[in-house]
Amino acid sequence: MRAAIYARQSVDAAEGIDRQLDRCRSLIAARGWQAGPELLDNDTSASKARGPQTAWARMLAAADSFDVVVATNLDRLLRTQRDLTTLIDAGIAVTTLEGELDLTSASGEMQASVLTAMARFEARRKGERQARANEQRARAGRWVGGRRPFGFESDGLTVRESEAAAVRDGYREVLLGTPLAAIARRWNEAGFTTGQSRQARSGHAGEPSPWRADAVRAVLLNPRYMGRVRYRGEILPAPAEWPALVDEATFEAARAVLSNAARRTGGRAATHLLTGIAVCGVAGCDATVHAGGNARRGIRAYRCSGSLGHIARMADPVEEYVEAVAIARLSKPDARTLLMRRPEVDSEELQMTATGLRERLEALAVEFADGALTSAQLRVATERIRTRLAEVERSLADAGRVDVLGDLVEAADVAGVWRGLPLSRRRAAIAALMRVVLYPPGRGTRTFRPETVGIEWLSDDVETVSAR
Repeated sequence: MRAAIYARQSVDAAEGIDRQLDRCRSLIAARGWQAGPELLDNDTSASKARGPQTAWARMLAAADSFDVVVATNLDRLLRTQRDLTTLIDAGIAVTTLEGELDLTSASGEMQASVLTAMARFEARRKGERQARANEQRARAGRWVGGRRPFGFESDGLTVRESEAAAVRDGYREVLLGTPLAAIARRWNEAGFTTGQSRQARSGHAGEPSPWRADAVRAVLLNPRYMGRVRYRGEILPAPAEWPALVDEATFEAARAVLSNAARRTGGRAATHLLTGIAVCGVAGCDATVHAGGNARRGIRAYRCSGSLGHIARMADPVEEYVEAVAIARLSKPDARTLLMRRPEVDSEELQMTATGLRERLEALAVEFADGALTSAQLRVATERIRTRLAEVERSLADAGRVDVLGDLVEAADVAGVWRGLPLSRRRAAIAALMRVVLYPPGRGTRTFRPETVGIEWLSDDVETVSAR
């Protein structure tokens, strides 16, 4: 008899496979059989479909090369009726340390079916217990395990400061208007990886997967980084046992930006300073401007996105003027007052209110399950609380807007710092600082006239300045 060994374990453990192999080899030696191939599936579940790259698939494909497959018990070999049927159809004889299974006979097939059903029952029951334990841990603010979260060590609790700094910068950059792809590029350049492995089809199977925009987005939308637990899509009210990397206001602000449909479905990143920021000054229009063609080749221009007949302006002199005004304003001693938005907002009180509202939503669900509320009462109460919660979250988002102009205001040489900023940062600064209105330059005008560019400061503390 030529005997193959199949060994499997669901979790990668150093000694688990070795113990199975030792016991199966002893059985083969005791029977006087010829040792055949040893097929090993480490860190592989038998409750799910096993793909073509697994030892299970290789065993089925090589069924003609051995007479019997040896396993410590049927659980190691299979746990579903589907796999049992596959084994029967392949005509493979099975021997376990608990005895032989003659899958060619009706009684042997029935015995194997019963054992498989029992194994599946035990797996399902274990899974249900684990799910209840995980939910209890999550509601207590504890980590339920899984892949190491970016920014933390493998225990999920200890901060890995180099990555944590990248996460904090990621939130800041999103609120500054930096594209997610640019953040991913910076994380890759810093040597960070996602913790996932590349797929075989990439040609780099097993190598660490680099950051992409969608992976960065998933990180920044994870409430773990504001010190909260998300379990099955729900953000639980209890504070997490690990430290927050950003406050709740910053998280809500970033979530508001990343959930914006226009941001997610928009086209290419803007290549002009004022695209989508400046507006048309023709009465009653107020459409944003975009980069448009010019009668002279190679000359950049802005045009009204609402009507071709409204404005067409050369881009360079307009941008130079707007940037000069921004730099001059940011160089003034009182420039920091421009950065203050809604100082009356109490972020801590808003966070407490939001937590209370979320807890009330959870209590309503319990009351409905206990029969204390009708479905109509639940719907009305839930809608009212969710409306209030949305208002609070909007206020938190507003309170959490980062100081997009802080490094400029505090610089000794504002102009020098400004020139060193990427386009996305300069666009974000202008959008936070002012509203730019472009008026028609007038027929036959060949020189730039500052009065054709309106600057309206976005602060109640500063008198509005407009050219018209």
